[in-house]
Amino acid sequence: MNKFALRTLTGLAAFAAAGLIHAQAPVDDFPDEERDRMRTQAAELKEQAKTKKEEAVRVRDAAYTECWQRTLVSSCLERADEAYRGSTTAARRLEIQAGDIERDIRRRSAEARRADKQRAAEARREKAIEVNAKTREQDAQREAAAAARAAKDAELAGQAEAQAREQARKDAELAARRKQEDARAAQRAADQRKKAAAIDERVKKREEEHARREAEAAAKAAAQEAAGKAP
Repeated sequence: MNKFALRTLTGLAAFAAAGLIHAQAPVDDFPDEERDRMRTQAAELKEQAKTKKEEAVRVRDAAYTECWQRTLVSSCLERADEAYRGSTTAARRLEIQAGDIERDIRRRSAEARRADKQRAAEARREKAIEVNAKTREQDAQREAAAAARAAKDAELAGQAEAQAREQARKDAELAARRKQEDARAAQRAADQRKKAAAIDERVKKREEEHARREAEAAAKAAAQEAAGKAP
């Protein structure tokens, strides 16, 4: 087996292996290393095809030159053309294989881009869902906090109102007691003044009676003294 045939078989084996790897690989997984390897493989196949074509032309031209020096020129030229067609057919197969690899690269690259876009879109959608869920959770927390504050404010307002009513009741009771105490104090003062006036009246009457009696006694004594002096 010559060196060219060995390189051809090696390329075919690598191409088959690449196809197997591609069949097993996920649609959205096309690493750069594999893409570069496949591009290198396609380029090698093209180079092999080019070399094979150039070699076929060289061999054919050499055969033509030799055929013109022989007796059976037509038969020789036909054999040269047949060998040329065989060589170019093999070269064409290599070119087809290289084209298949390049198309596979383009297809898988497109699939990888679509997969990346799909994953990005899915990530954005999941992020949006997450953000919306978080936003709804935060809204619910804020609403719950606001409701709790409103309930607490209402409770405090109710307590303040109840305290105000209780204080007003106590103030009213205190005012009523003070009013009653002031009334009783005024009544006691009036009773004391009345009692004092009655006492003063009795004292005055006793003094007036005492004075009247002293005056009567003095008048009687004077009358008796005057009667004793009469001749």
